[in-house]
Amino acid sequence: MHELQRHTYGNPSSIHREGQAARVVIEKSRRQLSAALHCLPEEIIFTSSGSESNNMVLKGSLNRKDHFITSSYEHPAVLEVLPFLQDNGIDFSLVKPDHSGIIKPESVKKEIRTNTRLISIMFVNNELGTINPISEIGSLAKEKNIPFHSDAVQALGKIPLDMGKSPVDFLSMSAHKLYGPKGVGALFIRKGSKLKPLIYGGSQESNLRASTENIAGIGGFGLASELAAMNLEKNTQHINHLENYFLTFLKEKEIEFQINGSNRIPGVLNITFPKIDGNNLVMQLDMAGIGISFGAACASGTLKSSSMLLDMGLTESLALSTVRISFGKIHNLKDVETVINTMHQIILNQSKESIVYEG
Repeated sequence: MHELQRHTYGNPSSIHREGQAARVVIEKSRRQLSAALHCLPEEIIFTSSGSESNNMVLKGSLNRKDHFITSSYEHPAVLEVLPFLQDNGIDFSLVKPDHSGIIKPESVKKEIRTNTRLISIMFVNNELGTINPISEIGSLAKEKNIPFHSDAVQALGKIPLDMGKSPVDFLSMSAHKLYGPKGVGALFIRKGSKLKPLIYGGSQESNLRASTENIAGIGGFGLASELAAMNLEKNTQHINHLENYFLTFLKEKEIEFQINGSNRIPGVLNITFPKIDGNNLVMQLDMAGIGISFGAACASGTLKSSSMLLDMGLTESLALSTVRISFGKIHNLKDVETVINTMHQIILNQSKESIVYEG
C-alpha cells in the first residue's frame, strides 16, 4: 500500500498511463476478491466500508410500500437504516435469534408478505460469532422470488464462501476483518440483480458507486483477500487450537464461565463470567495491555446490557457479565496464557471486593 501511494498516483478514470496503471490495480484486486468468493469479477464493486455496502443495498433496492425482513441482531449499519426506511414508507419485520443465537429459516418464513421485496440476514453475527443458515434462508427467498442480502463482514476470510453455490444476491464485505486496511469495503452483486446507486456522480464501479477510487486501500483489500483464501485452513486450525487452549486453561483455573451461541466461527467467543462486571473486566484488561470487548465494538462504551443476549434468554445480570474475546492468526499460546493469568487475578480481586462490600 505504501508503494501504491508513492508510485500509483493516477486517476483510474483517466486514459493516460498513470491513470491506467491505477486502473490495473483496481481490476487485479477485483479478480483477487472474486477468486476468494468464486464469483465473476464484474459482480464485485468496491465501497468505503461494509456499512456503506449495507446502506447501498437497503436504500437501493427498496421503494415506498415495500416490506423488508431482517434480524434484530444485525449490525447497526442495517438496524440504524430502519428509521430512514420507515420515513420513506417502507415497512419492516425483525426476526429474533433463538436461544443458541441462530436465525431460523422458519422464523423468516413466517414474516414473508406479498409485498416483501428484500430479506437481509447477516452471515456471521459480530457479537456471538454464530454462523446463520444462509443457504436455507436464501433458498427460501429464492422460492418466493425475493432478493436476498447478507452482511458477510465477519465471514470473509474466516469461513469458506462460494457465491457460485450460494443463493445470496448481495453480499457486504470489509477489508479490515481479514487484516486488510480500514476504510475500504466491497459489495457482491449477483449478475442480473438490480440496484440503484447510493452515491451519484461519476461512472465508477459500473455506474453504481461514484467517486474516485481509493487505490491503495483497494490494492490492500485485494491482497488481503488472496492471502486469506490461501491460508484459510491453516489459520482456522491455528485459531481453533488457541481457543481450545484458552477454554481448557479457564477450567484449570476454576474460572466459572459459559459460552453463548453455537455453530461459531473460529476465534470469536461471547463469554459470560457470572457475578463479574463485564465492563470493569474490559477496562482492567485494557490497563494490562489486553483488548477485549463489552458487546459489539461499534457499540462499546455503553453500559446497558446487550438486547441480543436478552433476546436469547440471558438475564440482565448475566448479560452485564458478558464480554467478547477474539483470537486471530497473529496470536500464540503465550498470549493466551497471559490473558488467562491476568483475567484470573482480576476476577479474584473482584470477588474479594464483592465479599468485602457485601459484608
